Amino acid sequence: MDRWLQHLSATGATVIALAFMLCVALGDHLSGPDVSFTLLYLGPIGFATWFVALPAGIMLSLASAAASFGLDVATREIPLASAVLAWNFGVQLGVFLALVALLAALKNRLEAEQLLARTDPVTGVSNRRAFLEMAVVEMERARRTGRALTVAYFDADDFKAVNDQYGHALGDAVLLSAASTLRERTRAVDGVARLGGDEFGLLLVDTDGPAAKVLLQRLRAALLETMAQNGWRITFSIGAATFAAPPLSLDEMLRHADQLMYDAKRSGKDGARFEVVERGPALVRDTRTAR
Repeated sequence: MDRWLQHLSATGATVIALAFMLCVALGDHLSGPDVSFTLLYLGPIGFATWFVALPAGIMLSLASAAASFGLDVATREIPLASAVLAWNFGVQLGVFLALVALLAALKNRLEAEQLLARTDPVTGVSNRRAFLEMAVVEMERARRTGRALTVAYFDADDFKAVNDQYGHALGDAVLLSAASTLRERTRAVDGVARLGGDEFGLLLVDTDGPAAKVLLQRLRAALLETMAQNGWRITFSIGAATFAAPPLSLDEMLRHADQLMYDAKRSGKDGARFEVVERGPALVRDTRTAR
């Protein structure tokens, strides 16, 4: 049920909310003016506000208040005074709009908290938690499509020395510049995240080994150019694993990229290691270090 609601379009949610409201209005009509249906109208109004948007909730509020008002006037044998009708309409509409305002504020707050929980505060890109979630999604998609998936780890060489010598403010500036370069030079569908410390992760969807190698070498050159323009003597070690066949597990996928990155660092840093995983544990390696 939750998964179905997550994939429900705005149009579909609006249709459901309108149908729900019409059912409530029908019950309101059949029960007569002596039974209040105010609470039942809150259902479709809340649904529209949460699953569509604030304007949809306002629209349902107006429609529900108008329907309730019209049915009350049409079915009441002894008409109420105009002032009483106006008061009843205003109170009911006020209750509906109050619910809409509260739900919209709650939804905005929850979305903001969810964004913060998945965003690195220094760089503004995704954090490790969000990266792992993206990796699971892309791994499952690769299983469905049969297309290649590349995961890459970037590590800023000797970053600790920058923090120690120049302070954390400059270190944060280095990280922000690196993250911005990676985000600007990759596609919107690709995942960019700061995994912690001076490490970044990339998910390159539908990207085979040769394409990944070309792209990552360009990214490394762009990073070095960015560092040089700011006068920062920072280099990067990169490990990239391309899975021609879907990885057996998330741990396997990340372990390959992590190991390749450390291989690059142990080989003198400022380089890149690439690996293509054809099927399961069978590997085809390119162990050359790009300089």
